[in-house]
Amino acid sequence: MEGNRRKQIRLIDLNLDCLLRILSYCNEQDWLNLCRVHRILRNVIEQNIFYVKTLDSLMCGHRNSPRISKRTYNSLSYAARLSIARNWLQGRYREYEYYHHAQMFPTKLLLERNFLYVTHMDYLRVYGRANNEPLQRRYKQEISSSIRGDISSFTKKGDTIFVGRVTGNCYIWEDGYANDQQLHSAKEYLHCVDFEDDLYVTSTSVCAKLWRRTNELGLINLESIDEMRREYKVLKFADGGERLYGGLYTDTDRQALREFDVESGKETILNSNTLSIYDLLIKDEHVLFTGNFDTTCRMYDRRSNRDEAIFEDPFDSSFYCIEYDGLYALLCGAKYHSRVNLYDIRMPNKYQQLYFPRRSKRAKNQSSPVYSLACDNRYLFIATDHNLRVFDFKESYAECKDYRNIFSDKRRIPML
Repeated sequence: MEGNRRKQIRLIDLNLDCLLRILSYCNEQDWLNLCRVHRILRNVIEQNIFYVKTLDSLMCGHRNSPRISKRTYNSLSYAARLSIARNWLQGRYREYEYYHHAQMFPTKLLLERNFLYVTHMDYLRVYGRANNEPLQRRYKQEISSSIRGDISSFTKKGDTIFVGRVTGNCYIWEDGYANDQQLHSAKEYLHCVDFEDDLYVTSTSVCAKLWRRTNELGLINLESIDEMRREYKVLKFADGGERLYGGLYTDTDRQALREFDVESGKETILNSNTLSIYDLLIKDEHVLFTGNFDTTCRMYDRRSNRDEAIFEDPFDSSFYCIEYDGLYALLCGAKYHSRVNLYDIRMPNKYQQLYFPRRSKRAKNQSSPVYSLACDNRYLFIATDHNLRVFDFKESYAECKDYRNIFSDKRRIPML
């Protein structure tokens, strides 16, 4: 009798096609429960279901290995990505407050996989990432030079850091040493710095200058090779240093976006309809993002020479800074109330979510601009007047602060 019994077929014994057919009748919670049952089921669901569902997720998508994944501290499973992406859209996060300072200061941020670089007055501080919370409370390193002055801008590429002070003094940090040089008059206010290979650029309230780096007898020197007599709020080199993109602080003809050919020195006025540009990001060799005074963020395409998408702020606030995940998500930091807007570049006519940091008991000013943004798949870092705010979107049981339908329900408008 026992020999005639039919052999029981387990679910994990089925071939992949049959298993996926059965799993197609399950919902997301069923898939998550099955992942806990057996590692084979977990691998099948991860690689064949959650992988596909998270390819193009906002802030957690992984198609073509976007830039945001390169600065994510801990690797995330596809199931975790699905949950975190939903939290970004629903406004579900846990908020942290770091590094309070009594004196107001426009902090700048730069995020890497293992470190966060934070400016404070005349120091550039390096904080390590942590497993149990977003950041370590004590800084690992403090980078500065013998000449003092508030830092207005900095950029890091490889092991080289280029820092600019409001007084026109700049320094290059390499191998633990700072090489100072007074590049502009102290009466000029330095807005931004950038570099690519041996080409460096600085911009002040009077002019912008292009520099070439030389090394002689172990000493670093920057020699001026070109000058642009306009006030540029932001300047960025394209990869390779062949082109330079700039945003004017103001242009009465509403053509503030410019392109420079570095070799010939030719300036091209780009057809982007904006009066003043506060921040600029290069998406690829064709597309630029600009955060503007006129309460918009614009996506300009060099191929069509026009703004292909315009993202408007629902409260008519200027955008001081922008951040891009490398795929479809665009974050914009607003002028008031430390607010950050999330947009999908495939849907330019509607914001996806708004993030309002809670009121700080120690900060006197409750309407700070967002001076700088940084993010990875899980965390959002917001630099305000008095502190650094960090949102952790992996906290699925956190309070939901959903403002997607804020104008359809006036009762849900936050008290600012």
